[in-house]
Amino acid sequence: MQRFLQRLLPLALAALAVSALVAGCGGDDDGGEPPSTGRAPATAAATPTEPAAKRIEERLKGVPGIVDPSNLSWPREVEGLNGKRTLTEKPTKIHTMSAGIDEITLSLVPLERVVGVGSATKNPDVSSFASLVKDLPTVAREPEAVVASGAELVIATPTQKADVVAAIEQAGVPVVQLNLDPTPAGRLNAILLLGYIYGEEERAIALADEVEARYEKVVAVTGKKSDSERPVVAHVTKYTSLYMAGSGTTGEGIITAAGAKNAGTVSGIKGNQQIGLEAVVAANPDVIIIPMPSEAGEKFKAELLAEPALAGVPAIKNGKVYVVPPALYTTNSFANVRAVEHLAHILWPSEFPVADPPQFSLAGQGG
Repeated sequence: MQRFLQRLLPLALAALAVSALVAGCGGDDDGGEPPSTGRAPATAAATPTEPAAKRIEERLKGVPGIVDPSNLSWPREVEGLNGKRTLTEKPTKIHTMSAGIDEITLSLVPLERVVGVGSATKNPDVSSFASLVKDLPTVAREPEAVVASGAELVIATPTQKADVVAAIEQAGVPVVQLNLDPTPAGRLNAILLLGYIYGEEERAIALADEVEARYEKVVAVTGKKSDSERPVVAHVTKYTSLYMAGSGTTGEGIITAAGAKNAGTVSGIKGNQQIGLEAVVAANPDVIIIPMPSEAGEKFKAELLAEPALAGVPAIKNGKVYVVPPALYTTNSFANVRAVEHLAHILWPSEFPVADPPQFSLAGQGG
């Protein structure tokens, strides 16, 4: 695990913030009993055998937020941005306040343990889990709605307002506010930390292993590309304004891992910054990707292709403008690895012939 983290961090030095992707795109927003899926309900976790416990402990060592990786019983303690929290027992009524955290959660626990999700998780334009959760209650982000959902544990994002977190906890519902890191190593740590919080360490390790293997398979090829081979790729969106992803964004991390240069970074843009058309001209990208829902994305693509001011830009001149699925490119979860695979196919189709990367085997199979 440590060797993997050391290898990945140089590839994702700029991917240090998540706020950029949420702007305008809505990919990461933000009761009653959930319907039965036929899966067995959660039961108390059996104490791992000594060899298994040792293996789990070794894998959890160094994961931010896990206070004592040797403690695989209950109660257990974790630390979030809002401080240390003691979990007295395996949580059976969970709610998260992010579509990305929903995706990780739904990959680790049975559906019966999730009391509801936000509207973004139900939106097929921005979530690859929409069909799985279509019958779950939709929970608004207000504290009253979260408490009314029946949740006994809430997982919040780094950007969640402190007064919202405080209001939920004042109502008697514990909240763990994660310190999410959108680098590849950070995505693995999020899986392992949530697996520990939920008492699903083995499942989390299996999912992290699969995510790691698929990421490494791509970067083993793209990491060998010379600087001159790497195309300049612009990550742009348009809602009320035009935005380009620069340094410090998940978009940059995806582009870099797929074997390209991020146009925004080359242009000196930081974060997901509002721009004008002149910035696209100045970046002079070879490829433009548009992580927006299909209808809106295709409309924006047509506008770019028809814009006289952009006629000399290589991506426009050569027709290399692609509407890509925001469910992969803008969600704060391991789905970003599928985005890397997806973009690698666009850039290097002979080396990455799969146009539609498959879902991870454990994703959405929490039973």
